[in-house]
Amino acid sequence: MKTIDMENYCVLTAPFLHHTLEYGLDAIAANGFCSIELWGASPHFCADDYTPSERAARIREIRRLLSERGLKMAVFHPEQCRQYPVNIASPEAYIRRNSMRVMEMYLEDTAAFGTDKMILAPGWEYVDDQREENRERAAESIRILAEKAARLGITLIVEEMEETVTLFTRDLAHLKRLIREVGEANVMAGLDLSLALRRGESIGDYRRTFGQIGHMHVSGPDDLRAEGNGIKEDGGTAGLTDLFRENGGRYEGVISLALWGADYYVDPDAALRKVTDQIRAESRMG
Repeated sequence: MKTIDMENYCVLTAPFLHHTLEYGLDAIAANGFCSIELWGASPHFCADDYTPSERAARIREIRRLLSERGLKMAVFHPEQCRQYPVNIASPEAYIRRNSMRVMEMYLEDTAAFGTDKMILAPGWEYVDDQREENRERAAESIRILAEKAARLGITLIVEEMEETVTLFTRDLAHLKRLIREVGEANVMAGLDLSLALRRGESIGDYRRTFGQIGHMHVSGPDDLRAEGNGIKEDGGTAGLTDLFRENGGRYEGVISLALWGADYYVDPDAALRKVTDQIRAESRMG
């Protein structure tokens, strides 16, 4: 069974934060990848950095840079959690209103970039003021955005996140509750494999819970290991390769290599080469 192809992977651009986007795209293409997950943050792309006409021009420029390198954008990931005051679940009307404006703008950008997936954070609530109405507000905001996304042909990906980012999807059970409460076909669960492993959750748990995984993030070689990575499928020896048993042995989804963190900023190439070597080794094992 053929398990893994380079075309199944895309590379998050975040580790190239302190490099030009051109440099990052060159590195991604040189390692044999076909697509990227664009991190929507300054300096590479942040909507608030531009006037409307400048924003449209920057989108065209990024599409040109991708095309020149034989790359495409598999998913758009606008920054929503740490660097910018975006909270679609905020109890403060003006914060929520502005956050929705920003995310609606990013939905339009997703379509303009020529991709059909966008990562969406559910917003957050105060740790000392946790209420049902806060989660309901998050679900309502996601439904509103999902309606616009549907008109644009876009799927929204909501995934499990660290408690320091949001309590609404702090584990699989909370993600399941939110996704079901939203109840929109174009809002799908994403799988952050590193986070799932730390919490004792498996690919199988996600597939049994949601049926289909909308998108997947892995953070490095440890996640890609075929054995010994702590993923256990129904009595099997397990590994990331189990995900590729769908669709007659070929997984049609995209897996993002998400090398988050300042440790990668100085030399993101070294980390990317290491992951690339692991992917190719995994492919030979298939």
